[in-house]
Amino acid sequence: MTPKTASLASHYRFLLLMLPSLVILLLATSLFEFGSNITVENFHALTHRLMHPASEASAKPLDPSQFLVEVKSRYIWLTTVVVALVAGLYALISCGVIIYQAHPRPRLIVVIALGIFLAWIGLAYIWALDETHALYRAVFSFSYDNLKEAGRQRISEDLLRYAMVVVSIVNVQAMVVPVIALLAACSTLASPVSGAQPDPIFWALQMGRLKEVLSAASAILVSGVLHMGAWLRWPAALVADTKAHEALLGAALAITLFWGVTFTLMLISTYLPAAILLARRAQALLLESPRQPSAPDPEQWLKEHGLFLSLQDHLPQFGLMLAPLLASPLSSLLLAPLTPTG
Repeated sequence: MTPKTASLASHYRFLLLMLPSLVILLLATSLFEFGSNITVENFHALTHRLMHPASEASAKPLDPSQFLVEVKSRYIWLTTVVVALVAGLYALISCGVIIYQAHPRPRLIVVIALGIFLAWIGLAYIWALDETHALYRAVFSFSYDNLKEAGRQRISEDLLRYAMVVVSIVNVQAMVVPVIALLAACSTLASPVSGAQPDPIFWALQMGRLKEVLSAASAILVSGVLHMGAWLRWPAALVADTKAHEALLGAALAITLFWGVTFTLMLISTYLPAAILLARRAQALLLESPRQPSAPDPEQWLKEHGLFLSLQDHLPQFGLMLAPLLASPLSSLLLAPLTPTG
């Protein structure tokens, strides 16, 4: 009976393809629904005032233009939340698989223990953040306090609690997933699981895995910069003074630029040394092995297997390393039109 059950399960395994899309849809629907700040009564008042601005409804305190500008900025922020959470889940799975495949059980236990320790340090750090830390004041509390000061008529207490929960989840992910990505990058330099002597093909496979780690790490860091920019710019939609509004946007750009540069340098400092070491290991093995008449040129072999380090051959990877830096001005361009006048 067991073989038949296994065969039946494998026969319908193709249906698993729908799971990622369903998870993303459920996540987006939940964020969109719970992120609403408009009651049924306000909704009818809003639509009536938009269509009949001169009616008696205009005497009500609800300002359609300011309300809709805040809605716009809030859902842009929620868009970056969806991107950040999905990118984090992708990086968690892809990097976790690389770590699992790269180590025998005893070494895997050590790597997992180190990951738990580093993640615990990161989580303890963000838990300890308060008003005495610039990171807390300049990123989380600045936006949160501004939203709170806007008043219950514009930002309800339920929405404030919701925003705190969402940002906390994103922050926890931002501490845990990069640790896994960093360990996955280190794992590409590990010796084979079987304990056999590595050959050039093995190091080429490891280079491919290193590129996968770079793609995943770049995705989570770019999404992190975009989320930070949207979070910092959300209160700008509630600021009526033009100079103060522009100054707030400028401060958001400066903060995201700082972290964009930091994340880019982290990618460069991780990927380039690992790529150079993998290429040199493969090159050394090629040069040590006896040349066969039909064997390709070592340099050509390295190029064909992605181990030749040049700007032309690694242009996509250089783009991925620069992506967090470029995400800061990109977020400014995407989110700059959040003016109180719409």
